[in-house]
Amino acid sequence: MSYYYVVASLPLMFFGDPPPVRSTEWRRQLQGVLPEKDLVFVDAFLEGRHISGCRFADQWQAKETQLRNAKARARAAQLGVEVHAHLRQHAGYDMEIEDAVTNAYTKENPLERERELDRCRWHIAEQLAQGDLFRLETILAFAVKLRMAERWADMRNENGQQAVEEFVGANARWEGRDDPRGRPQPLQEQSPDGRAGGSPLPKSQA
Repeated sequence: MSYYYVVASLPLMFFGDPPPVRSTEWRRQLQGVLPEKDLVFVDAFLEGRHISGCRFADQWQAKETQLRNAKARARAAQLGVEVHAHLRQHAGYDMEIEDAVTNAYTKENPLERERELDRCRWHIAEQLAQGDLFRLETILAFAVKLRMAERWADMRNENGQQAVEEFVGANARWEGRDDPRGRPQPLQEQSPDGRAGGSPLPKSQA
């Protein structure tokens, strides 16, 4: 019954729109409505943490790992370096993800590239929620999309603009191989909200 109530109350949300509700307020509304075992998954997706143990989480992690692998291959191709050591195992294979990453890397502006990658993630979340509407997958997909919507909305404020400028500058230096310390550049970028994109990826369970 709680799934019906929560899903029926979810506001419409489209990629690129401002968040219809703040995640802290939405999470407060879920307290006492969803069981704690489900809130553990909601919290993980709102915070961008890796979690496994349900169908949505396991499939999301597999597709996110494939997306990051595709990013690493694209950056390695630009650098002309070996990528194998940076790739992680994952279950399944989604050609749409490969096409989306290829399309993203046709964008010269790194912020536009990041937006295209998040557009792909948005589509993945919607795909994983297909089927019966009134279930946990729909709620977790909303959590994924709400976090992305907040991320882009927050980049419009003063602190966010600074993070964007640093992100664009860092990627411009990478593209020119301009590292004054002479260190090799990571194959996976930092996201404009400050998340480290070059950190090791957890291995998905096959």
